[in-house]
Amino acid sequence: MILKILGCNGPYPAPGAACSGYLLTSDSGNTRILIDCGPGVLAQLMAEGGPDSLDAVLLSHLHYDHMSDMLPMQYALQFRRRPAPLPVYAPATPEPVRALLDCPQFDVWPAEDCTIGEMRVSFTPARHPVETNAIAVECDGAKFVFTGDSNTDALVELFCEGADLLLADCGLSEADHSLTSPHYSAKLCGALAKNTRAARLLLTHLNPKYDPQALLAEAREAYPEAELAVQGDSYAI
Repeated sequence: MILKILGCNGPYPAPGAACSGYLLTSDSGNTRILIDCGPGVLAQLMAEGGPDSLDAVLLSHLHYDHMSDMLPMQYALQFRRRPAPLPVYAPATPEPVRALLDCPQFDVWPAEDCTIGEMRVSFTPARHPVETNAIAVECDGAKFVFTGDSNTDALVELFCEGADLLLADCGLSEADHSLTSPHYSAKLCGALAKNTRAARLLLTHLNPKYDPQALLAEAREAYPEAELAVQGDSYAI
């Protein structure tokens, strides 16, 4: 699989950047899914074939920094004429936000384990203020895991076991983190990758208020090979 970072900021974008959005493509190129679609992601996706080139969208949760570009995506699809509505897998809550996805351009499904083209997709609940899932995708003999927004969680840790690429929520510095925080710290992302024997760790959900190199240094205390996700870069899995 190939992972392309369309956006990696959160909970708001840095100048010229985008929030969470990750394009995952099978080696054959025959299956393409978008994971999350925060502010600025649709513009990046238009340079990658647009929403009509997708087989599905997976939304980890319905906070705006992970889904708000689904709203203008409706209009893009009105003019691009898919043969069928775009499948969208999303949590059921918060209900007022979930209702925004009810339109003729989207075929909305619950976030349940499924097969999309060549990809086997799995979900597990994550610890966050709203209904949230970590997402695993298996394809081409490889396993990709995205933590979604989460804090330390035994179920998520089991879910991440043996990932070939772990994309982890690095929403906080160690100094700002607590047991009740809505996000992992950078240091905890490193520990998660180490404890689950991930082959590779990418840090995402980078808050613009932090120096990303400082976050990277914290993660590397536990996992020296940790990397920062970079908008526009692609990663082979």
